[in-house]
Amino acid sequence: MPQTTGRTTGSETINFVYLSEIVDLPVLDAAVGKKIGTLVDLAATMGQVYPRITGLIVKMKGRKMPVYVPWNSVRKTVYRKHVSIDSQPVSIYGTTGATENEILLKKTFIDKQIISTSGFKVVRVNDLQLLIDNSAKGTPSLWVVHIDIGMKGLLRRLGWSRFTEWTFRWLFARDMKDKFVPWKYVQPTATANVYGSLHLKIDATKLSEIHPADLADIIEDLGTDERISLLESLDTETAAATLQEIPLRIRVQIAETLENTRLAAIVNDMETDEAVDLLDELDPELRRTIFSLLPAEKVADVKELSKLSIYSVGSIMNTGFITARSTQTIREIFDAVKAEAEEAELIYYIYIVQEDERLSGMVTLREVLSAPPDTVVSEIMHENVISVKIDTSIKRVAQIFFKYNFEAVPVVDDDNRIQGIISLRDALESVVPEMREEAEGA
Repeated sequence: MPQTTGRTTGSETINFVYLSEIVDLPVLDAAVGKKIGTLVDLAATMGQVYPRITGLIVKMKGRKMPVYVPWNSVRKTVYRKHVSIDSQPVSIYGTTGATENEILLKKTFIDKQIISTSGFKVVRVNDLQLLIDNSAKGTPSLWVVHIDIGMKGLLRRLGWSRFTEWTFRWLFARDMKDKFVPWKYVQPTATANVYGSLHLKIDATKLSEIHPADLADIIEDLGTDERISLLESLDTETAAATLQEIPLRIRVQIAETLENTRLAAIVNDMETDEAVDLLDELDPELRRTIFSLLPAEKVADVKELSKLSIYSVGSIMNTGFITARSTQTIREIFDAVKAEAEEAELIYYIYIVQEDERLSGMVTLREVLSAPPDTVVSEIMHENVISVKIDTSIKRVAQIFFKYNFEAVPVVDDDNRIQGIISLRDALESVVPEMREEAEGA
């Protein structure tokens, strides 16, 4: 965090100041002490860990448009009272020395939504806390260190904080608490630069460690443009994992807004059953366009799954599973699990198949990890595997899960060749659809 030594105003030492305490302050000509304008916003650069204030946006007397004043032109700042400058301001639409990566703090943040990467949620900004840094010579530097999302910040902006805090202290014998989000956990959904342009590009650096299910919750709380911006900022694999966690209605709205090539790339990385759910809801013309952009193998898998009845397990089975031969050793199977883990829906079960792909047994990952590496899997596999046919009813599969407490059940054709698996989650969501709606709305 930037160093600070404090700032003295009268008998009070100020280390922090809020944006709401600076905006609307009078701007004085340092030479004569006469008011020449009103401060309407602050410009800051995003090039460092914490945004540093680089300029003032001032509404000058007699000018229609605000002007940009570089921070090094500030000669004196009496916080909460006035700001004095000694240079002739120039229009922010002219040649000012302002750069494209400078943003306007009030326009970008106040009353806007941001993503809090610490709480994995969308919050509304009420104020910004700035650190006063006197470590450098000349005009003290200001740094943005916290976003204020609490009621206290809103009351401060409205000018009601003193009365409200006094009343709160009198009623409850304690102070109102601040509610801050440290800057390192802040992800703006849009930024406004000093030239007035609004950018919806989101930096995914702070989002990369958030689980796709949490990202999905965040996306649900955003507006349409911000949803697209967030998805565009994610790598394709993360975007696919996130999109399939979003309720289908919103998922379709997003898909219809994305560029076709981007949507096709995301669909290609989605689980096949999730891709089917999405594509079946799209306009036929858009669906055909996406099919034309997908690999032939993915198209074949999707079309095959789409043909199956919505009442049979074939409509919800997943084709990502791990198989092995009965003659393989535990070491070979473990290597196969590591190689296929990213593509498989579930890695807990390894299904043993014959040369003609007929299902002959099953072994769990726990058993693989517990057995000596040179053990042949036929020595420890379970031969009597409970399986279901493609046309088995979803209700029947749910009954099997409840009876045997499985995590997944293999799906086979009439010749006992494994075609896919049904996970417990997919079965429950299908037999009791309101469970998924409640989970997605939580």
